[in-house]
Amino acid sequence: MSAPVVTLVEHSAAPADPDVLLAQRITCGAVRHLTLLACGLSEDSMDLLTSVTDRLRAAEGALRDPLTADLGVD
Repeated sequence: MSAPVVTLVEHSAAPADPDVLLAQRITCGAVRHLTLLACGLSEDSMDLLTSVTDRLRAAEGALRDPLTADLGVD
C-alpha cells in the first residue's frame, strides 16, 4: 500500500512563523500537511478543527464521543 500523495496548499501564516517552522519538522507527511494547513487559523477555526478531530477519534474508537459522553450512551 503506497503512501497518499500530499500536495502543500498555501496558507496565510508567514513562513517565519515559529509554528510553521515547527510544523515543517514533523516527519509524518500527512500530519505535517494538516498542521501546516491549520497554522494561521483563527481561534474559532482551531476550536472547530479540534472538535472535528475529537469526533473522528471517537468514530475510530480511540476516544469517547464528545457529543454523547454526557448522555451515558457510550
